[in-house]
Amino acid sequence: MKNKNADSEYIAFNSYGGFNKTKDEYHILNTKTPVPWCNVMANENFGTLVSSYGTVYTYYKNSQGYKISNWCNDWITFKPGEVFSGIYDEDYNLHYGFGYTTVLQENDDILKEMKIFVPSEDNVKIQYITYENPTPNKKTETISYKIDPVLGVTSETTSNYIITRIKDNVLQFKNPYNLDFGNFIPFICLLGNTDDLNVEYNEKEYEIKITFDVSESSKRSFAIALGCAEDNDEYIDYIKNKYNTNENIEKELENTIKYWREKVVKNFNTGDEYIDIMANGFLLYQTIVCRLFAKTGFYQCGGAIGFRDQLQDTLALIRTWPEKTRSQIILHSSHQFEKGDVLHWWHEYNNSGIRTYFSDDYLWLPYVLSEYVSITKDYSILDVMTKYLEDKPMGDKREAYNIYNNIDVSDSVYDHAKKAILYGLSRQNLNNNLLDIGDGDWNDGFSNIRGQSVWLTFFMMDVLKRFIPLAKHKKDKEMEKKCEKMRHILKHAIIEHCWDHDHFVRAFFENGEVLGSYKNKECKIDLISQAWAVIAMKEYKDVEDDLHECLKTADKYLVDDGNMIVRLLYPSFDHPENNPGYIRAYVPGIRENGGQYTHGATWLSKAYFELGDKKDGIKILKYINPISHSDTKEKSDIYMVEPYVVAADVYTNKEHLGRGGWTWYTGSSAWVYKIIEDYLS
Repeated sequence: MKNKNADSEYIAFNSYGGFNKTKDEYHILNTKTPVPWCNVMANENFGTLVSSYGTVYTYYKNSQGYKISNWCNDWITFKPGEVFSGIYDEDYNLHYGFGYTTVLQENDDILKEMKIFVPSEDNVKIQYITYENPTPNKKTETISYKIDPVLGVTSETTSNYIITRIKDNVLQFKNPYNLDFGNFIPFICLLGNTDDLNVEYNEKEYEIKITFDVSESSKRSFAIALGCAEDNDEYIDYIKNKYNTNENIEKELENTIKYWREKVVKNFNTGDEYIDIMANGFLLYQTIVCRLFAKTGFYQCGGAIGFRDQLQDTLALIRTWPEKTRSQIILHSSHQFEKGDVLHWWHEYNNSGIRTYFSDDYLWLPYVLSEYVSITKDYSILDVMTKYLEDKPMGDKREAYNIYNNIDVSDSVYDHAKKAILYGLSRQNLNNNLLDIGDGDWNDGFSNIRGQSVWLTFFMMDVLKRFIPLAKHKKDKEMEKKCEKMRHILKHAIIEHCWDHDHFVRAFFENGEVLGSYKNKECKIDLISQAWAVIAMKEYKDVEDDLHECLKTADKYLVDDGNMIVRLLYPSFDHPENNPGYIRAYVPGIRENGGQYTHGATWLSKAYFELGDKKDGIKILKYINPISHSDTKEKSDIYMVEPYVVAADVYTNKEHLGRGGWTWYTGSSAWVYKIIEDYLS
């Protein structure tokens, strides 16, 4: 089903696909994409991931902990978790929209269409199929749908325990030995106008087969559903009744599309078509459906809530969905220990999580809180009471995975945020007044430095500045003065210890040696120290020249104009004199080890805008933009990943120069949107 006029009908067409003229869908006309190009569809409980190579998988409640079908992230020997025959199996086209995917296929003169969507509230994936027969002869068609069930984390540990049954024309599955989800009942059934369908069930193969006639010059529609019930099959009856006609299915599809359009479609006009396409739907869709709802993608199925991750994601929603930002702040405040540190990440379904010595997690609570209050003027959130977590000491461990429940000790959200700041300040090194890096700051890969973080010190300076208005509102004079005093102390520590000729260094090892200096053979400069120097100190006139100078140096060493790449650091680690940590496990030029780590690149754009340099701020946004890397076939074959979602990283390794890393499941999408909203709206 190739379109001969695709170049004129699509925007940024690259031989694989392009954006439609209304700029709210991406159409894939050649599904032999360099790697699987995916779409995520989900609500807050249920979701699915489809790709140009086929369906990846479906989950319920937790995308890692309860996979209904098997997740495969091997794009070379890709094995879909769900397989169709008769549709979505050969020579098909795909239209990816916000909340839905359309599969188009033609065989033997029969026009086939399948609309895949997850309703905004129901725990089900609906695959609404229409066969159109334009010929003068009746056709008999067959579709089969088969899943590779997991009903847990991995099929290796669950396959022996899955039981099936057929009840009331529904194929049901269960894994009663799953400790957390043993009462869940995934199911496959037909919905809509199902009269005259011949249905066969194969319990052993987890398959349903449908044979039906399509009369001459007519259409035939029905749906195959994959859903999940709990405790009993009453929910299955609810789904069957709600979607018992094609009209009901089509109405719910319209409702789903409307739901997502209201959530994500905006009307930016920045003067750059590619930036506008991303800002007017695709960035917010990636942020909400993937980061906040599904927490999964082709390259990682996490399922967990990251303390700093999902807080930062909701920065993009303060003006468009403030209720979500508010609820996220409150939720995260309840995942703090009385000491002031927080869980690095956790799973909601069983309260399991990991406690670490990462040094920035807890500071994102006051950062996002202050930004939320500044924009919404919702001071009531400061007085919301939430509980602390029970203290399970880490002992001599560097991290501790455990079950952490709340205790009957509460504080206001304001006091939780205040405690996070005070805890961070308690980790100040008395020799140089910089803040300890712990087992890493924003860059998890710096797990072995164990000295002080210059970036973290900048970040704390900005947090202190932001928190002063909240302290004033609460008439907390002591905290207000402390914020002002400590900000002054940290600034002078930076000036005294952290300037190296034309840029700021990144960190100090436990032995006192520097990282991010010309003294180093590797990592002579790190991006986020330069970006956050500007963000944290832009109002200080005495360092104004230094701030402009450090951005010039960042542009010189870290911004590759020819390949439109922004390195996180330069040169990459290969054989460092001091071991910085597991960042060395990455090949030079891959991910944090000198590749473009897009999250950090967004902050460089923000820094330019903060100094009033709109031209360079937009330049970085253009370089980050996936469309810029994929609007021709030649570019797409280098970049490889999807043109319509932000990639977490882009490689600078000479053997893979310009290739995109993992996509969808990255906080970069929220920051790109936030920067566009703050500076270009």
